[in-house]
Amino acid sequence: MWRRLAERLNHEYWPWWVIYLPVLPLYLYQALRQRRAAFFTNVNPGIDMGGFFGERKQDIYALLPKESYPTTCLIATGTAPDDVLDSRRVSGITYPLIVKPDVGERGEGVTVVHDEESLLRALANKGRDLLMQAMAPGRMEFALMFIVDPATRRVRLLSICEKRFLEVVGDGYSTVRDLLARTHRGGRQLTRLAEADPGILSRVPGKGERAIAEPIGNHCRGTIFRDASHLATPELGAALDALLADSRGICYGRVDARAEDDGALRAGRFTVIELNGVSSEPGSIYDPSWSIWSCWRELLRHVRLIGPLSQQLQQMGHEPVSTLAMLQRCAAHFRLWRPRLMAPSPANASVHKDRCPTAPAQCSGTGAAGLAETCALEPSRPIAPVS
Repeated sequence: MWRRLAERLNHEYWPWWVIYLPVLPLYLYQALRQRRAAFFTNVNPGIDMGGFFGERKQDIYALLPKESYPTTCLIATGTAPDDVLDSRRVSGITYPLIVKPDVGERGEGVTVVHDEESLLRALANKGRDLLMQAMAPGRMEFALMFIVDPATRRVRLLSICEKRFLEVVGDGYSTVRDLLARTHRGGRQLTRLAEADPGILSRVPGKGERAIAEPIGNHCRGTIFRDASHLATPELGAALDALLADSRGICYGRVDARAEDDGALRAGRFTVIELNGVSSEPGSIYDPSWSIWSCWRELLRHVRLIGPLSQQLQQMGHEPVSTLAMLQRCAAHFRLWRPRLMAPSPANASVHKDRCPTAPAQCSGTGAAGLAETCALEPSRPIAPVS
């Protein structure tokens, strides 16, 4: 009982506005100093709004080397299911694979697909552009916060977070549902998992067997975030340099990546899952072993770099968006997202509570043969290659 109470009271479950309360004075200082309320929207000139919100993942992937991320296909709204299945075969993507929104936040709408039937279910009635992506290799997932000097393009690794997927340890007779219900973290996910993957909940793991209940590494899906700054090495720094060397529109953010183990990450061997912009947060602030004071100190250590970076980029000719433009975008974005976030499905309700706030399609990335591939897919049209 005491352990469950301690979990419930831990700062990782506090409202987001409490976590970010110390950021407000720092933001106001920079906004007044620069006389720009949206000063932070220029820190990634190559990403819409600097990656504050509403950016398209496909546009960010286009800024990265194709061999750095898994083969990814954009599925435009209205694309015929048969064309999607053909695209999967042509691109070399195998099951299991990932389907996720092209515009999405905090793991909302991300689905692991194991076969053709579940792929068609994942595509049904979505009403928005989706990405179909090959599973990134590697058993472990990490979040790498970085800042890039716009003048020299040298990358500074700010922090590393290890993501430990939601899992249970079997006792030989209890179901995954029963095992999850014994912890506050697991109990929060039962309603969502009952809708998303009911089969996993009825499984009975063997004694001592570790069973992953949620393979998507998001905090709102029960993932444990741990500080892993001790994994920083010159080799990892060099790998980030190589990744971002030619991505001149990216200066601040977070790389979500998979690696086989700690040693692979230290050696700089990882695969990019996503790259997020200025609204990225260091996952280590949700480390359950940290105090709220450590959380705030780490958050401010990152956020305080944004103001000076914005000024440096302004001197180089990259202007932030106007306050009016930002407000207009906010109104349009959240008006579009509100129906999805407030939908009465149990899964969406769980995600929202846990702070999980007709164009041609493309496939890009590294194919199964290790070669960079591209293809195009338009609604109701056959596949054709694009350059």
